[in-house]
Amino acid sequence: MTTSRLLVISTVALLAAPVAAFAQQNVPPAAQRAANTAEDTVKRFGVGVQGGIGLDPEIIDFGAHATFGPIFTPALQARPGIEFGLGELTTLFAINLDVLYSLPGASRDASWMPYIGAGPNFTLSHRGFETDEIDHVDTGTGTTATTTPGRFDFSDTDFSGGMNFIVGMHKQSGMFFEMKATAWGVSNVRLLAGFNF
Repeated sequence: MTTSRLLVISTVALLAAPVAAFAQQNVPPAAQRAANTAEDTVKRFGVGVQGGIGLDPEIIDFGAHATFGPIFTPALQARPGIEFGLGELTTLFAINLDVLYSLPGASRDASWMPYIGAGPNFTLSHRGFETDEIDHVDTGTGTTATTTPGRFDFSDTDFSGGMNFIVGMHKQSGMFFEMKATAWGVSNVRLLAGFNF
């Protein structure tokens, strides 16, 4: 009985193969071009995540980004994103508008491909030392005000703009490692690892 089942399955598979091939040839060329164009367009957009550490100020950094590219040339892509940084003394939120350039000379067959980048950075940051104790502040009028600490107290927040400078390496699979330095504004150097989906 097992042999007859195998014979029936083989016969059905052989009969169905030409039908499937004929169905592929039956698609009009205009529809094939539209499908290929849509597929190419979708490949130009992506999202990713990154995380790492920041040095001076010392923070744990994590964020998300979108990728758009190639733009103008196959080696150029835009990567806007957001970052959150949490540290003992510093809390920050940043919006990055980075542009990355894959360096020539690295073939697509290479395991790791180097890139450089730059872009504006807009940051909200709060720096301060907080304790778990309740503060009693003399207001000068003979009364005292009581304040309670909060981790995300943005009452003394600074807004600043800066410029990111990036050097990194990425794999075709989407994994990347980079060093991102921000000049001006909230100056910071970050060592990041991430993944593009």
